[in-house]
Amino acid sequence: MKKINISQVDTLFVNGSYPIEFLIFYNYKINTISIKKCLKELSSLFWPLFGNYVSDSIQWSKYIEDNFYSESIHDEDFTFAKGEMQIWEKYHLVNFDNMERLFYLSVLQFNNGTVIIPKMNHLVADGYSYFYFLSVLAALSKSSNLPSRNFNISQLASPILKRTVLRKYHFNKTKIKEPFDHQNCTIKVEQVSKSFTKQEINRIKKIYNVSVSSNDILSAIVVKKTLDNQKKQIANQFTLTIPIDIRNQVKELGPKFFGNGLMFHHLNLSIGELDKMDISKLALKIRDSIPSIDTYRYLEYLRDLESETDGTTIHSLNPYDPETGCLVTNLSRMPIQKLNFGSGPPEFIFPLTVGKNSAAILANNENYLLRLVY
Repeated sequence: MKKINISQVDTLFVNGSYPIEFLIFYNYKINTISIKKCLKELSSLFWPLFGNYVSDSIQWSKYIEDNFYSESIHDEDFTFAKGEMQIWEKYHLVNFDNMERLFYLSVLQFNNGTVIIPKMNHLVADGYSYFYFLSVLAALSKSSNLPSRNFNISQLASPILKRTVLRKYHFNKTKIKEPFDHQNCTIKVEQVSKSFTKQEINRIKKIYNVSVSSNDILSAIVVKKTLDNQKKQIANQFTLTIPIDIRNQVKELGPKFFGNGLMFHHLNLSIGELDKMDISKLALKIRDSIPSIDTYRYLEYLRDLESETDGTTIHSLNPYDPETGCLVTNLSRMPIQKLNFGSGPPEFIFPLTVGKNSAAILANNENYLLRLVY
């Protein structure tokens, strides 16, 4: 039986917390017969996604469609004009809350199109891998007269599956802390124009001769907004957590790595210094804190995670502590155009995953969307 050990980063999600789940709406009917066929084909290529997590490793499991797929028909139009909380409340329980397997896909057929809701346990992979898999599924699902097309796509898309490429690791904890309860959160979406972030980047460059990114500016905005909601409970220190994708910096992994190719960067800020900082100064502080990433630095990070894991009796690791800080994930470069199941990319995409005091950065034409959860 095939199995792979989970990585040091994977251990952050062994309690099932923070599943990756998006609602994706297409204004046309998707060919679900093709989707079901391609899911079965990809279950061997991306087998960990369709496997089981057993104690310390991901193990292969036979593909049975009912374990991974469901489809329902709704005699109404899908609408996303009612607001973020209403969308979340209506659709966040479409998939199972506690999945038996690591992946599940629900398809909802509406009069005006199709909604797909893929849900993936974060243990098996990160957001990059999630969209990488979906883009391969979309490419394979399109009809074609070329006899070798699907074979060629599968060969080109073949992922790197080994989790411990850089360093051998064996996770053997059995007592796992339950995930945080995020059911009583409020979702709020705010827009920040791309022109504003460009102006800020240029202004900071002119005044301080330092280059910052749009992510630095947006993360600074999120910190300020989140802190306003947490000031009563935070006495001294606020922690900003940013997941950094390290696939391009660590050549041993590369862009086809299917797993959690992440390094969680934590920036600790005192409440006193935060009160004195405007958005520009905070963006500079964030940029200055971002570490340079290479294979050696990532190995150090993995060793630190090992020490933290080994030093606790009850596994209590999490990507961040929502009681004393916030998590900012940049999703603005999602390959939405590649999620084309035959008649164009999705018209609407919405993250259903909820993490208290977290923010997802998305892009919409000339604006960034800050999807805040309090």
